[in-house]
Amino acid sequence: MFWRLFGIFVAIPVLDLLLLIAIGRHIGYLEMIFIVIGVGIVGAVIAEREGLNTFRRVKDELYRGNLPTDEFTDGLLVLIGAVMLIAPGLITDIIGILCLIPQSRRYIKRAAYNYFTYVLNHHLLRDRFRR
Repeated sequence: MFWRLFGIFVAIPVLDLLLLIAIGRHIGYLEMIFIVIGVGIVGAVIAEREGLNTFRRVKDELYRGNLPTDEFTDGLLVLIGAVMLIAPGLITDIIGILCLIPQSRRYIKRAAYNYFTYVLNHHLLRDRFRR
């Protein structure tokens, strides 16, 4: 678990920085800064729109008397996408934009569901045989 967290919080920003430097050398540092700022602005607009759409869908589901679990998952992914866009870097920007686009969010939700189902089943079976 430590190495996964290390990879998330240290390795990805370092790779982002190295990628920004490499691309900056190739196309120019000023142009690279404009790209990062432009992606951030576009991402903020998308995050606001998707966040408001998700909030509206949550409200509609609650009004109908349903538990809006799918909408809460969408809201969490929109929040993760917005946070990723705040961090400067191309890798985090790509992850953030993928979390904001509804079509890719569907695949991310399915992959997360399959992963958590696998982990829960694996741990439950392991604990059951351990006794």
